[in-house]
Amino acid sequence: MSLIAAENLFGLLMVFIGLAAFGFWSEHTRLGKFLSGVILVILAGIILSNLRIVPFDAAFYGVVWSYVVPLAIPLLLMRANLRELLPVAGPMLLTFVIAAFGTLLGAIAGFYLIDLGPGAHNIAATIAASWIGGSMNFAATSQALGMEDGTLLSAMAAADNVGGTIFLVLLVLIPGMALMRRFIPSPLMDETAAEESAEAEAVRSGKKPPIEVSKLALHLAVSAVCCFLGFETAEIIGGIGQAAEIGWLANFGSYGVLFVTIYALIVANLFHRQIEKTSGDFELGMFFMYVFFGVMGAGANVALMIETALPIFGFVGVMAVVHLAVVLSAAKLFKIDLAEAMLVSNAVALGPATAAAQAAAQRWHALVTPAVMLGVLGYAVANFIGVALAGFLQ
Repeated sequence: MSLIAAENLFGLLMVFIGLAAFGFWSEHTRLGKFLSGVILVILAGIILSNLRIVPFDAAFYGVVWSYVVPLAIPLLLMRANLRELLPVAGPMLLTFVIAAFGTLLGAIAGFYLIDLGPGAHNIAATIAASWIGGSMNFAATSQALGMEDGTLLSAMAAADNVGGTIFLVLLVLIPGMALMRRFIPSPLMDETAAEESAEAEAVRSGKKPPIEVSKLALHLAVSAVCCFLGFETAEIIGGIGQAAEIGWLANFGSYGVLFVTIYALIVANLFHRQIEKTSGDFELGMFFMYVFFGVMGAGANVALMIETALPIFGFVGVMAVVHLAVVLSAAKLFKIDLAEAMLVSNAVALGPATAAAQAAAQRWHALVTPAVMLGVLGYAVANFIGVALAGFLQ
């Protein structure tokens, strides 16, 4: 039970739109500049749900995941110039492979260090698949491995959710640590700081176009068109694959976000001159993402995790530590930009939505598109890796 019931739509809208407003406001405070608005909104969501003010789960949360996040992605990609993007995306693919390998090593280490009880190999493999792809891979892998214990799956989901939320907070914090920046430099973050100063000066001097409601409405309409075309394309291709009994083609029905990204990039590159004369697309996208971050934090049931899933949470902790150690070591060894390393780690462990949101929130505009693409790649390969890992551990 919660103060605001799961069915109280306007109550939940009040809370999570309020959290989005809080996120924008906090960006201008000393604490917000130190921790970032993203972390503060996530923490606020965790506090509100664990104090039973909002529920841990509600139909509204599903709406945010299914509709609000896809709408945000084209808005965050409106200024994605492929000529600037392609030189960045190539090296990030190697980082993706390293990060996925780090998750596998972490899962194997956690399997041998933590007693997960009967079916430990299936538990480890399912969570590893989730940390290479996302929640859809958690569900698909557990089903493929024949896991039918609802209590166990709930405990796994609780530990996975809480661990993922804590991990996201860590990924946002690490790039701001002076010690880490000295250990692993980030030219991209240095450029971002310079761009933010230039943007602030443009706002002060009146050179930046003002935000107009008509332009906001146009951006939102274009985003809706991209979402419609993206999910329709995925459904059509998936239907063709099912009719022809081609498994890999049928899987495309689940990759709507990939086609949304493709259509958004087409718009961004065909109409880049017109888009440059407008503003507000990024801010509107971040509004949607702040709502998403609040919902993500609200889903972290700390009490349930402590009651039923401490060993599984311990496994998630070991896996996350090993994953992060592998990624940071590789970043140092291969001179990978710290911002790219953290973002790929996010795309692998948490999925395209959180990776795109982190890139947008930290003003790494050139990395938003690669973050989405690599996150979708994780969706594509995670089921196969999870099932293979279960066989290996068994």
